[in-house]
Amino acid sequence: MKILVTGGAGFIGSHLVDALAEQGHEVVIYDNFEPQVHKTEPEYLNRNAELIRADIRDKNTLKNAVIDSEIIFHQAAMVGVGQSMYQV
Repeated sequence: MKILVTGGAGFIGSHLVDALAEQGHEVVIYDNFEPQVHKTEPEYLNRNAELIRADIRDKNTLKNAVIDSEIIFHQAAMVGVGQSMYQV
């Protein structure tokens, strides 16, 4: 199955991607690589997964990613690392 994981570069998302890829699924990681979380592209990302570097608020890019997916795991979130609630 073709599976889209939003937030696939995060802690939970990346482990989910690994498990799905290990089961033989075609996995797509969709992540914006927020600089406060990821200084560079993480080395731990599953190299068998397709990577889309984009924000889920980008409607057109998200639509193109979703349209071909059979299953979507939504793990993307606005993180508060180093941010106050007034900045989010």
